[in-house]
Amino acid sequence: MPQSNGSSPDRGPERGIPGSAGRPGPHPVRSASGESVHIPPARTPPDDSPEDYPMEPPPPPPPSCAAPARHPYALGFAAFARRSELAVPALLPVAHHGEAAFAPPKPGTPARPLAVSTASVADATAATGVPAAAGLRAPSQQPPRPGGYAGATMMTAILAEGQIMEVSDVLAASPVDLALERAEDMLGDLIAAHERTPPAHILAQTVRLRRGLDRLARRSVPGPNARRRDLLTGRVAVLGADAAFKLGDNATARSLAALGFRVGQQVGDGALCGSAREIAAVGEFYAGRPDEALRLARDGLACVDDGPVQARLVCQAARALAALGDVRGAAQSLEQAYDLVDLIPPDQWGRPGPAFETFHPVEVPYHATTAMCLLGRPKAAEDHAELALPRLDAMEVPGFRSVIRLDLALALSRQGRLELERVCTLATEAIEISWGRTVASVSIRADQLLTATRGHSEVRAVRNVALMVREWQRSAVDQRPAPGAVMAPGDR
Repeated sequence: MPQSNGSSPDRGPERGIPGSAGRPGPHPVRSASGESVHIPPARTPPDDSPEDYPMEPPPPPPPSCAAPARHPYALGFAAFARRSELAVPALLPVAHHGEAAFAPPKPGTPARPLAVSTASVADATAATGVPAAAGLRAPSQQPPRPGGYAGATMMTAILAEGQIMEVSDVLAASPVDLALERAEDMLGDLIAAHERTPPAHILAQTVRLRRGLDRLARRSVPGPNARRRDLLTGRVAVLGADAAFKLGDNATARSLAALGFRVGQQVGDGALCGSAREIAAVGEFYAGRPDEALRLARDGLACVDDGPVQARLVCQAARALAALGDVRGAAQSLEQAYDLVDLIPPDQWGRPGPAFETFHPVEVPYHATTAMCLLGRPKAAEDHAELALPRLDAMEVPGFRSVIRLDLALALSRQGRLELERVCTLATEAIEISWGRTVASVSIRADQLLTATRGHSEVRAVRNVALMVREWQRSAVDQRPAPGAVMAPGDR
């Protein structure tokens, strides 16, 4: 790729991505003092091959920007629950919503980055009173281990007349080895499902699982199993932090990420410490605090060895440096991330999203697209996005697929009307992909894009995008655990 200096001719008059209403934007881009800066080209890992990206059917888009009569994800989630050995199919209702008349936002009204009520977040995060379906599990991605169905058999036996035992009761009633095995299976299933499930459901399930591990901590547990239990507690906290961030609850996300980091320090697990710092850095990055995101990423790097978690943290550092306007630092971090991912074998690629032992190579061009967008380099952003998009679209990761489209749309919006039609197309695709699953990262990016295109509001496509974004954000209130879902006796 040709050399370029710190002030790219591709950049428009605005510097960085504008922040949404009430949210500060990133710091302006600083030039590289006249020195040439090499922006790393997008590249694939040496082991990359088409069979590494099995096609997963994407969820159907909404028929229009009007509120669908039935939540697009409801049927899929109910089917997902029916396949679980821990669910009662008859007690997982599909919510029907009446077609409410849509009223456009009033002029001058600040945009809400995520339409989740405080009550719904409190319900999902409280140690008690979680109105969630207990024990929902995604199909396991690992082959069953010997004795792995004992917990399922026990759970089936206690289901009677609409009652389901609380997760903590299951773990407390099981032998220690079996309880830990069941907890590991449940955590693995949540990790496998979290990128395609509304985050309120994931957060509620992590609260229940952590409560069960807390009860298990009161029992006499041998040394090796005690460390195993504590490691599980830390990982569940980190996954809960990711879900809380996606709900827009930064306070809970920070608290859970800090808990995961403390547990990692106590058990001496660098990967857990690094993963906790990565999730915390993501939250601070989207909260408009790239300096804090960079500090957390570097703190995590001091805890980890070479491997997947290191690559994750380097990507977070690259995005933060780009948001701070450090062209050279961002370019060097991206180059390092591409080098690191070349060393990760395919059996450690996993699925994009939070993980503790895997890192998918497609996340490097994904983060590079964001970094190039922040640095005002639409051509470089497009190069990285063209590498990442087909691979992400082959996987069921709606958040990633939406954010990269909005990042690319933001980068192209700097060219004014020249790319306006493409900008609106990308934004529409992004919202359709995430319909039924409103998360903070996509919502914040969508707000920023509406700010960037506000000057073209006379264009019908721009107005349609704004209407669609606002309705999608309002739909977030319907994504909390359903009020009619099964509740444990201790939650009533």
